[in-house]
Parts: sequence; C-alpha cells; structure tokens
Amino acid sequence: MNAKAAYFIGIGGAGMSAIARFLHKEGYLVKGYDKVSTRLTDELVKEGIEINFDDSKDAIPSDINSLNNNDLIIVYTPAIPNSHLQLNHFKSKGFTPIKRAELLGKITSKRNSLAIAGTHGKTSTTSILAHILDGTPEGCNAFLGGISAANNSNLYQRENAKWTVVEADEFDRSFHHLTPTHALITSVDPDHLDIYGTPEEFIEGFKIFKSLVSGKILVSSSASSGIKGSETYGLEDGNTHFAFDINHNSNGVNCSFSIADKKLAITDIDLPIFGNHNLENALGAATLAYFAGASKEVIKSRLESFPGIYRRFQIHYNDSKKVYIDDYAHHPTEIEKTIEAVREHFPGRHLTVIFQPHLYSRTKDQLEGFCRELSKSDRLILLPIYPAREEPVKGVNTQLIFDNISGTHAELSTINSIFENLKAYSVDVVLTLGAGDIDTLVPSIKEFISMET
Repeated sequence: MNAKAAYFIGIGGAGMSAIARFLHKEGYLVKGYDKVSTRLTDELVKEGIEINFDDSKDAIPSDINSLNNNDLIIVYTPAIPNSHLQLNHFKSKGFTPIKRAELLGKITSKRNSLAIAGTHGKTSTTSILAHILDGTPEGCNAFLGGISAANNSNLYQRENAKWTVVEADEFDRSFHHLTPTHALITSVDPDHLDIYGTPEEFIEGFKIFKSLVSGKILVSSSASSGIKGSETYGLEDGNTHFAFDINHNSNGVNCSFSIADKKLAITDIDLPIFGNHNLENALGAATLAYFAGASKEVIKSRLESFPGIYRRFQIHYNDSKKVYIDDYAHHPTEIEKTIEAVREHFPGRHLTVIFQPHLYSRTKDQLEGFCRELSKSDRLILLPIYPAREEPVKGVNTQLIFDNISGTHAELSTINSIFENLKAYSVDVVLTLGAGDIDTLVPSIKEFISMET
C-alpha cells in the first residue's frame, strides 16, 4: 500500500482496532472516529491513536482532512450507516472508502496466512492458534476478533513472522476478500440471514470462501455435511485429526490429539479450557499450527499455557458455593454449547442465565432455537434486545422469547433493574450471555456474587 495514513470510521470494533493497531505500529498516521468511548478506544488512545466521538465533518482532524486519496485510506465498518456525515464527507472529496475486510485482504494478500471461519468459535480458535505460533522463534502476526488474555490485545505483530493468522468473518461476506494459504471452518449454522437471505445462500458463502484457499482446508466434523471434500477434525476417531482420552475436570480438560491421520500424537495435554466446543477449537488450532511448522513440544506447551479470551467462557468467580461465568454466545448453537459446558464442569448446580439478545433479525430468524436452548437453564432473566446496526422490527422483542419459552422459570428485566431480579432468589451458578453491552454488567455482577457468598 502506498498510502501514508489511514482514517477508521468505527475504529472501536474488535476487527477494526486490530488493523488500526497494526498500521500504527507499521508507521502509518492512524486516527479514527467511533460513536462512544469504550475500554478498547481508551487503550487505542493510550497507544497514540487519536479518536473523535463526533460524527460531524468538523471533528475530522485537520492533518487527516488535508490529505488526498493517494496518501490516505478511509476504512469503515459495515455497522456504519450510509448516512454517516464523515463517511459522506470523504466520498464528496473523491475518496472511495473501503471496508475493513477489504483492507485486511490487501494486508494479507502477499503473506502466508491461516484463516479461521465459521459461525461459532472463530475468535477462540484464532486466539489459541496465535498463542501457539507466538511461542515459535519467528512468532506470528495475528488479527483477532476479541481480546486475548495472553497479550491483552487483539493483535500479534512480529517483524520476522512467517505466518499471519486472521479471523475470517462471514458477516457481509467479508471473508471473500481473503486468499488464505490454509483455512479452517468451525461451523456453518445459518446466521446473518438479513445479509444472505436463505440458509442455502449462507452455505454458498462458505463454499466461495473455500474456493479462495490455496492449501489445506480443515472442517469440523459437525460442519462437514454442509462443506464437502475437506480434511475433518473432531472429537471422534475417524476424522483426519481427532482428540482422544478426554477427561473433563474442574480446571479444564485433560486429553490427547492425533493429527494428520495419526502421523503425530500429542498426549496428556492439560488444557485450561472448558467444554467440548472449546476442546474442538483447540484441536483445530493445534492442527493449523502443525501445518505452519510448529513443533510438537511448542504446540503442547502453548496449549497448556493458554490463559483464555475475554468473554469466551470467562470465569470471574468460582468457589464451592457460587460461580459466575460470562460468555459472548449470541446464537442458539453457541448457547447450547456454553450451557453444555456449564453442566459438564459444574454438574448438579442450579443455573441462572442472564441473556441479552443481539439484533432484531437474529431474534426473529432464530426464535425457535433460542427458546429451545434457553429453556435448558433453571432460571432465565431476559434483557431487552441489543439492536446494534438495526432499526426495531415490529413485534420482535424480548417478550417474544418470554411468550414462547417453557420448562424454566423465566422473567423480563432491564439492565437497570437486573440486581433486583437477582436478589429475588438465591443464586448458585450465574451465566451472562450476549454480544451487546451486557459485558458492562460484569464487574457489578462479580461484586454481587462475591458479596452473596
């Protein structure tokens, strides 16, 4: 890229901020806009990236506004509306703004890359893979969709890295901008039907992504019925890559991996992760690391030292009387796997789930699945839908879930009244779920749980 500077409209998103950090460290002038200040934008500012929170064109820094389209890249996220004042200002000046995914494709096009796609598990698998490769002599570059506890960032960056790890997002067909060396597909459960229209078109999107991969393609055994003709990985023998001798315990999972049709065995791994879905993510990451040349010893030691990811089965409090877990799950399949993991590692305990639905369209399209999986809790507290980029849809609200759920004690709440709901009954295991702003409750719920014991 010949440009000297980049301006990010929506810089506070996980994917956007990772690229902003990368270019900033590469010596570009990087600045941006976001709607509100968050922990992530605060961190970017501390790193030297100027951010404004006013969408007017007057808020654009003068040194950015004075550059022409040969020297400046305008990057935006699909969550930004077409009416955005700054976006339209740059268009009026002759700029052609590009989406985050297109820029990521340009950055990785001439690099050996490992891409992780799938409806669920992308961020977990990408983060585990980056942590493994960071333990090799050359390290890696990696763009994550979440914050890894290993480096407290969504970016890994090493000058002599041979491999770049990317999260291949299916939203808005973003992953069609990538041309990976090797890739992994975790799952293909239909989602984002506001974009794709039908489940068939959603699957077709993954088939197109698959055609862009030049090397090996790994597909989880659960997704292989939708995506054919690839190496599979899973928890059963019969897959090209599989886990065996699996034992769940209060600290995670002890297991062994067989990789590349039993050519490599990594035994007696103590994984500090919870749930079969995360075990499968670790297996996929280990396999891609093997393809990238990581040694057996590095793979095992880095798997065992993986400290987790922000909001991916993140345990904030755990003793014999009370447990508090927070997770990003916002699709029925993700909720299913997360609740399964809770039941597996904390058997016989009473489970209170606090759920914030994400998007009106997803709530409408996946209503049956949400009701089915959320009913597996013992007590359910439902928060209003987090709309993100969407306008309200008539008749679609949290009441719709409440009216169609059975088999559990369900109640409606708001963020402001959540603690009144929690105080009404004694709690045992509490699980917060959702991809909106429910994470803002985490510190207060953690304090509440600790005071209850």
